Amino acid sequence: MQEAEIVRHEKELIANVLKNAEIERQRIEMLAEAARRKMTIEAEGASAATRLQGEADADIILRKGEAEAKAMNVKAEAYQEWNQAAVVDKLITGLPEVIRAMAAPLANVDKITIVSTDGNASGMNKITGDMTKMVAQIPALFETLSGMQMSELLGKVRGIADGGNGKGTPNSKGTQS
Repeated sequence: MQEAEIVRHEKELIANVLKNAEIERQRIEMLAEAARRKMTIEAEGASAATRLQGEADADIILRKGEAEAKAMNVKAEAYQEWNQAAVVDKLITGLPEVIRAMAAPLANVDKITIVSTDGNASGMNKITGDMTKMVAQIPALFETLSGMQMSELLGKVRGIADGGNGKGTPNSKGTQS
């Protein structure tokens, strides 16, 4: 009987230990699950915050780009309104500087010695001919820079002057202005 009591007591101890171990295992699993859920929720929150921050940054960049594009469009419209006459005016007002730059090397010449062997002073004619050729290149330079023919420009200037005199002269369409 005592042996039976020992076996029963032993079984009771084993049952209590196993029960306590099972309770401890469940407690640890619940704590681990709670920690896992906490980490998941924190990670999802951090992910959402990062995504929202990225979207906000992208929205700022987009709005800044749109504003810059609008500013560029306004500038482009202003440049379109700044018609070809303004460009031509800039080119014409710059022509004296171009001519000065072309003539600058001649300003540094102290003296010119002409040696002519044919007796008809062709050396001096050569110098003035070269200078004339240089000056004759200015309209071509203007046409290259402006994209307009000088004759076309002068015709427009004449048309503007005629149209603005109030005398009822025909405009470019043949009607009275």
